[in-house]
Amino acid sequence: MTKSLIEQIEEAVTKDDLELLAAQLNVEINKRQGVETIRAEMLETAEKLAEQGVTHPEGEGGQGGDGGGSSAPDDEPAPKKAAYKGRMLQHTKNGRKFPWTAALAKSRYMKEV
Repeated sequence: MTKSLIEQIEEAVTKDDLELLAAQLNVEINKRQGVETIRAEMLETAEKLAEQGVTHPEGEGGQGGDGGGSSAPDDEPAPKKAAYKGRMLQHTKNGRKFPWTAALAKSRYMKEV
C-alpha cells in the first residue's frame, strides 16, 4: 500500500528527501532554508491538494478509478538508500548517530554504538 503524500513529507528526514517530493509536486524549494521550514511549506501545499482530493504525489486523478492504469511509477518501490554499515557514534545528549571518526570519538559526549 502506498503512503499518502502528507505521510511521505512527515517521514522525510533530509532536504534531499524533501526535494524529491517537491519535484513530484512541482514545487520549488530553497535548500538554504531549514528542513522544518521546507517541510512546513510542503505540508501546506499538500493540504491544499488533499482538499482537492489528491492524496498521492503522482496521482493526477487522486482517488479516481480511471487513473489507476497510468500510474505505473507508483507500483515500483522507491529506491532505498544504502545504510552505513561501519562503526557508529551516538551523541549522549541528543541521541543523533554519526559515522565513526577519530575526532568525533574524542568528544566526551559521544559513545560508540
